[in-house]
Formats: sequence, C-alpha cells, structure tokens
Amino acid sequence: MRFAKQKLFFIPPNGQNNMMKKYFIATRPWSFPVSSMSVLVTASGLFFLGYPVNWYLTLWAVIGIILFHAASNVLSDYYDFRKGVDQADTFGSRTLTDHILTPQQVFRLGWILTAVACLNGLAMAYVSGAQLLIYGAIGLVLSLIYPWLKYHALGDLDIFLEYGIIPALGTSFFVTGTLQVDALWFVLAYVTITMGVLHANNTRDIQPDRRAKIATLPMLIGKKGSIILYGIMVYLPVVWISLCCVWGKMPWWCMLSWLTIAMITPLFLQMRRFLTDDQAINDLDEKTAKLQLIHCLLLVITLIVGTVI
Repeated sequence: MRFAKQKLFFIPPNGQNNMMKKYFIATRPWSFPVSSMSVLVTASGLFFLGYPVNWYLTLWAVIGIILFHAASNVLSDYYDFRKGVDQADTFGSRTLTDHILTPQQVFRLGWILTAVACLNGLAMAYVSGAQLLIYGAIGLVLSLIYPWLKYHALGDLDIFLEYGIIPALGTSFFVTGTLQVDALWFVLAYVTITMGVLHANNTRDIQPDRRAKIATLPMLIGKKGSIILYGIMVYLPVVWISLCCVWGKMPWWCMLSWLTIAMITPLFLQMRRFLTDDQAINDLDEKTAKLQLIHCLLLVITLIVGTVI
C-alpha cells in the first residue's frame, strides 16, 4: 500500500496535541529505562567507590542517552517496516503497520532526533572534554547500524556495547571528569537484562523474521536454546551483584537485588511456555523492560544507601 506524501508536522483535524502524541509514542518511551538506567547505575556505582560524581551532569547524561535511544527506536522501526519485518500481523511497534504515521514522517522524525542528540552530545563534549566525542561517535555508529546488525544475528552484541560498555565508559568520563575503568564492574549488573528485552522480542518474532528473510540469534539457536539463553540473561545480574558484594565492589545492601527473583522467575516460566505455545511471550519484551527498570532502581538505591550509611 502506498502512502501519500505528507510533511513531518502535518496537523490532522483533531489537532496538534494529538499529532505530537503520535510522535512521542513513535519513540517507544516505555523502553527508555533500558538506556537511562545504564547512566544512573554507573554514576551510583562510581559514587560508592569514592569517585567525585557530578549529579547535575548525570541528569544531563540521562537526557542525552534517551535522545539517542529515541532516535534509534524510530529509525529501527522505519527500516523494519521497509524490510518487511514489521507487518500487519506482527507484534511490536504499530506506528507504521497501523498507519498512525507515514514512513516519510517516521524517517524524518528519526533523523531530526538524531540531529538533536548529536548537537546535545557536542554541548556535553564542550563542557567535559573532547574525549567524550569518542564514546558519542561509537554510540552513534552502533545506533545507526543496529538494524543491519539485528538482521545478521548481531543485535545482542550491539545492545551489550550500546547500552552497556559505551554508556559506562562515557558516563564515567562525563560525570567524574576522567575515564574510570571501574565503571565496567557495574555493566554485568544490568546489561544482560537489557539484552533480554531484545531477546524476548526476537524469540517471539522467529516466524515473522524468517518470513522477512533476516537472521536473528533465536532463529539460529532455536526455541530451547533461546529459552536457556533468556534464563541466563535475566538471572546473571543477581549472581554478578552477589560476587561484586563479596569482592567489595558493591555494598552488601545490593544483596537486596535477590528480591527481584520474585519477578524474574515468572518471566522465565513464561518464556518456557513458548515451547508449546507461540503466543505465550507476546508481551514478554515489555515485561522484561519493566523488570530491568525495577532491578536497576533497586540497584541504584542500594548503591547510594551503601555509600551514605
């Protein structure tokens, strides 16, 4: 079906506010904790280890990574639609498949958000130092090539780097003034749950993705392998946090992360049902994103509490 050409800021009869709401929903705001929590966990962890953290710059870093994340979401949806990955009978974002916005509008929105994110990144580098441009440039490239990597079973690696390693190093430099390798201790405390969001999505979409002739990790390892990998992804952070407490890299307060087992286990059991029911995990990606948010908030709180008490 062809779409009529429309300007990005076309205002429908029901008003500008409704149109802006459509643009906002197109960014998939429910997923923003996936990126923003990486900044907050890193800053809180460095604060516990005794580094001088500037919390105003931390807030700025959160805004910066959300801008890049929003741009990546929009452009990813555009290319998924063009590639035939997202169709009327698939789950996930409905912005294009339900004709809420036209492909032209989504494409332009994605590049406008990318431009705003880049300008914000330049301002951050002006404040902190040119070295930040290195992390920003790597993050930008990872964001732009994400669709291609996803189509070649490398989306999980992209998420590990884009929402794990790069934010940890970039945040450490921006909020403390110097690169702190100790920031990497906190990556495994959350990033595999972040990867679990994508993995749940790709596992659910094995059949539509096969139809679109792309390759994702769940397609390569099959249902049983995908279920096992999901379990590793969601349980690993709790184990890693426990080890970090033993090694003195996190306060013992962080052992409260075991409370999230009450959320993790039902999600893993839901994933197991995928063996016999292809519809069992239709909403597992959003539930995993909620798990990541709660897990990271608890981690941030316990890191800060362990510092001040």
